[in-house]
Amino acid sequence: MKFRKITSVRLYENVIEQIMDLIKSNELKPGDKLPPERELAEKFSISRGSLREAFRVLESKGLIKSKPGGGRFIREVKKEALIDTENVILNLEKSSILELLEARETFEVRIAEIVAQKATIEDIELIEKTLCRIDKVEISDDNKTESDTDFHLAIARASHNFVFINIIKLHLDLLKETRERTQKIPGRQEKQRQEHQAILQAIKKHDCKKAGESMLKHLRNVKEAIIKV
Repeated sequence: MKFRKITSVRLYENVIEQIMDLIKSNELKPGDKLPPERELAEKFSISRGSLREAFRVLESKGLIKSKPGGGRFIREVKKEALIDTENVILNLEKSSILELLEARETFEVRIAEIVAQKATIEDIELIEKTLCRIDKVEISDDNKTESDTDFHLAIARASHNFVFINIIKLHLDLLKETRERTQKIPGRQEKQRQEHQAILQAIKKHDCKKAGESMLKHLRNVKEAIIKV
């Protein structure tokens, strides 16, 4: 059997895909032993950590089994198990994304409250300008996502706390691909515009409570949109 070199960013996904393909084509049969971990990692050109992540998923779905000191083996697999496993990667990714959003609900709501309390006229003008760019220009979904990033970063910068700024930037980068998908949901962009406006108006009025509530509502709507995609 021949293993291909891994090139994807999420390396473990390609490992899962290749092993599943080999099972489906009967090149790997129940009872077959997989090559040693070090050998497989070299064949795939990935780290052993990424390889173990793939094994963890495959084991959780009953496709392979480990024997202490004896290696990993292909299990007897029912057809429906293979079909279900094709959704494993998406489900794992979505679970991680929802955890990121849960974290955002904790700190970004607080950031909005702090900004409403101490934002300067210049800070508010910068936040408002990011919304104007979104509303005035017909742009692609990718650029809409970049504009959304600019809006949230403008709020973070208005906190004048570099830790908040970097936390927001990191989370938005991690969620970029998913946020792009939600832009394509019918009606989502208009709802997002309204949610952004509510956050901005609360900040302009220096209403800390309302700013936090508006941000929380926005993030929870984002979560609902992500569950749909």
